[in-house]
Amino acid sequence: MKLSPGHACQHISAAGCGIYETRPEKPCRTFKCAWLTEGDEFPEELRPDISGAIPVHDRDWYDWKVLWLYPRVAVVEPEVLAWFVDYAKPRQLPVIFYEHSWEGDDYKGMSEKALGPAKFAADVQKRPSDSDVFRSLTSD
Repeated sequence: MKLSPGHACQHISAAGCGIYETRPEKPCRTFKCAWLTEGDEFPEELRPDISGAIPVHDRDWYDWKVLWLYPRVAVVEPEVLAWFVDYAKPRQLPVIFYEHSWEGDDYKGMSEKALGPAKFAADVQKRPSDSDVFRSLTSD
C-alpha cells in the first residue's frame, strides 16, 4: 500500500475504508490507534468505527507531542471533535485533525486543521505548514 503520514489512503471512501474486510496486515491490521492503546481514557462511543475518528496519540509535530485525529468519514462530527478538544485542553495537548472533501464519489482532497495551547498556535506561525487552520484552544 502507498501510505504517507497526513495523506489519505487510496482506499478511503465517503463511508470509510473501502477494503476493510480484505485490508492488508501491515499497516492496517497491526496499527493500534489511541482508542486501543489508551482505552480507559476514551468512552465506547469514541471507538473509531462508531465516532468516525481515528485518534493517534503521542505523535510529534516539531517539538510538540500532539493528538492526531484521522477521519474515517468525510468530516469528523463536531461533538466528536469537541470531546477530543475537551480531553486535550487540560493536558495542553494540541489536536491536529483532517477533513476530507468529496464531490459525489470523487475524492477532492483533504484539509488539515489544528487546535492547541496559545504557545502551540504561536509556534505554528514560525513553522512551514500546508495546514489550512491552526488556532489556539483558548479561542472560539
